Amino acid sequence: MIFVFAGVCLLDNPYSIDGIYDYEIPPHLAEEVVPGAFVTVPFGISNRRLIGLVVEVRDQSKYKEHKLIEAVCPDTLSLSEEMLGLCDFMKYRTLCATGDAVRAMVPASALSRLVVYYSVSPDHTPPTSDDLRSSDLFVYQHIAKKREASLTDLRRELGYGVESTLRQLTKQGYLTRRVELKEPSAGLCETLWSPALSPDTCEALIAGRECNGIKLSSQKQRDVLRVLCESDEPLPALSIKEQAHVTDAPIKSLSEKGVIASQKRRIDRNPYASARFVGQTPIALSDEQASALETLSSLAFSGEAKAALLYGVTGSGKTSVMTSLIDRLLEEGKGVILLLPEIALTPQSVSIFCARYGNRVAVIHSGLSSGERYDAYCRIRDGGADVVIGTRSAVFAPVKNLGAIIIDEEQEHTYKSDQNPKYHARDIARYRCAHHKALMLLASATPSLESYRKAEEGIYTLVKLTKRYGNAKLPRVEVVDMRRESAIGNLSPIGSHFAEELCRVTASGEQSVLFLNRRGYNHFVSCRSCGEAILCPSCSVAMTYHTRRGTYADGDLVCHWCGRRQSLPRVCPSCKSEHLSRTGYGTQRVEEELSGLLPQARVLRMDADTTTTKTAYDDMLTSFRRHEADILLGTQMVTKGHDFPDVTLVGVLLADASLYLDDYRASERTFAMLTQVIGRAGRGDKPGLAIVQTNNPDSEIIRLAKEQDYESFYKREIKLRKLLVFPPFCDIALLTLTHHSESELLQATAAFERSFRELAEGEFSDVALVSFGPFEAPVYRVDNKYRMRMVVKCKLNRRTLEFFSRLVCLFSDKTARRISVSVDFNPTNL
Repeated sequence: MIFVFAGVCLLDNPYSIDGIYDYEIPPHLAEEVVPGAFVTVPFGISNRRLIGLVVEVRDQSKYKEHKLIEAVCPDTLSLSEEMLGLCDFMKYRTLCATGDAVRAMVPASALSRLVVYYSVSPDHTPPTSDDLRSSDLFVYQHIAKKREASLTDLRRELGYGVESTLRQLTKQGYLTRRVELKEPSAGLCETLWSPALSPDTCEALIAGRECNGIKLSSQKQRDVLRVLCESDEPLPALSIKEQAHVTDAPIKSLSEKGVIASQKRRIDRNPYASARFVGQTPIALSDEQASALETLSSLAFSGEAKAALLYGVTGSGKTSVMTSLIDRLLEEGKGVILLLPEIALTPQSVSIFCARYGNRVAVIHSGLSSGERYDAYCRIRDGGADVVIGTRSAVFAPVKNLGAIIIDEEQEHTYKSDQNPKYHARDIARYRCAHHKALMLLASATPSLESYRKAEEGIYTLVKLTKRYGNAKLPRVEVVDMRRESAIGNLSPIGSHFAEELCRVTASGEQSVLFLNRRGYNHFVSCRSCGEAILCPSCSVAMTYHTRRGTYADGDLVCHWCGRRQSLPRVCPSCKSEHLSRTGYGTQRVEEELSGLLPQARVLRMDADTTTTKTAYDDMLTSFRRHEADILLGTQMVTKGHDFPDVTLVGVLLADASLYLDDYRASERTFAMLTQVIGRAGRGDKPGLAIVQTNNPDSEIIRLAKEQDYESFYKREIKLRKLLVFPPFCDIALLTLTHHSESELLQATAAFERSFRELAEGEFSDVALVSFGPFEAPVYRVDNKYRMRMVVKCKLNRRTLEFFSRLVCLFSDKTARRISVSVDFNPTNL
């Protein structure tokens, strides 16, 4: 059948107008326009050229008039049937636009893009100050100097507000606008050279004889040909020049004479290619592990979509069970995706799996360059890798014949995206496993309450590991009351008992891990005269004092929300008093305390300030594992997943800080964090000790974490959630309105609330909703944008999602999309 019409979703349309638009397929593109292909089409009254995704092709349309598809983007990328379905699923579940869904699924460098250029119109007289405002004239002159400038460059140089000026100047005829389709990167390639003539002919030419009308008069040309003839494979120019001791000139001459020929070879930018390969060595499993493996294997090979929760105490050998399961899946020709919550965990896992599976492993995370991510994506898509390791975005990897998606430390909030599309990796994994009839395996020592409840209800198969592997024992845990330290005059972040144990462990040649979930030197700076803290000029939050690299004596104020950095003022910005006080402490302050307490000890600090380079995580963890440091100090990067056999002491500073956050998950997160960090101690043959410093030693959460008693914590917390009607007994929708003008935002918020009430009480009166707000966000202003919120308790189903979709579209139409509105279902933070 010949299809005449295509349903196209445009990648740059906002959610409120994101739909399927009918276009006519030109006869010469009939074979190329298929579902999953990317095309360029005209859109709107001005026929703007946009990129769209073909979602369906048909032989008829309900519309009488149609625009033609202009072109099909290069076929280096197209979406499979599964990915098209996943795109629809994400739009339905997260209320995101098609473009957001597509950009989440594929690397940015794999997509074609349209680049807009502006240049001075040759048919119009240059304007003067009498013709244009000074600001518009400045933009015109800026473009005139460049002759032509892309919209991207103009935004970067002049700000996003330049777009309205560009539209006006184009309308007046002073500027011309053109759009160019930029093809996706084909990857990094190198040119290889080989002889283009027969061996006998080449031998004659090397000897200096003329053959077939060709004679090499230059010795350097003969040397190049000799090197290529002696090689068993084509060589790059660099190797030829090194072996023949020549420049590029003789290679070029030989090519022009047709003596040698070139070919392109794609270079796979894989930073983990050099990892040591050992092979699949046998794994010794305990009886409990072997039983867990058999249960999981039966689920994985059942021929149906299954889900399981592997719950095991810290150090119980969950990784060994997962690795054994991967072995079995690979033997049956199935692929596996292993998700990790932190980039910091990736180097350890990559070293384990690359040593075991070699080049069958591909790694995807945000720390890689765009080219490295693109190459990894292509290698997976082409079947060159069937084991994928990575953070949240790796869940979209196009693995062939997917057998399982494993989510390690599944309770972690990093699996939920806080940017559009606001998806949870677990939901994507569930969809993909259903499509492939594969196993979704969640693993953790402290599962989320939602997952453990599903296991209790039989939705997930619960598999338990109750003992540490081998001779390892759970560490002894001591809780230290820091109020007593203050009473005896010890104001150091490190208590006296912990200091003694640090000295003992370091002297014995063993290692320690210190956890403090607060970076910087001081938490904030305030004025002793007026009591005001120094706030970020762009955000309604106090700035944190950070010392400068290489010194503790000098530092800056840093905003942890917008990244702004400024010098520490000498006087209070509010009352001009000189009496400024730095309060609280972070990892930098503790590092300084450690250098005074143990001058000879080697301390590694691991936080967002020290891990800015691509290899920082790997370098630090490898260094600590090699015993090149005695103490590892860090934020939550050091709390989970790491296995350091020589660590016998773990210290937790400010253990109760996260208990008092204004969030219903505060207890759950504190328990998980303490349980995980305590579990880093005593993982080898040596007994471990964990010291928890707190101002609230009587907290039941801290007591349960000390005892590593997850099941008692779960029973306590699930009762509380049920009484207060919080997830998993309901769903929560967080509605956020954002704008740079506070007055406009407040007016829009009132209009938004009216729209909400009208829909909830009218067309959607059958939908059960409990709303709170609107009210200011906890941090009201971020990067000079104000934020208002509503929180809605509901039960997510088709009607509820339809309600929120209608609300967003209705409000966007009323405000002409001037006010940004977002919906986040079951957000990680309220």
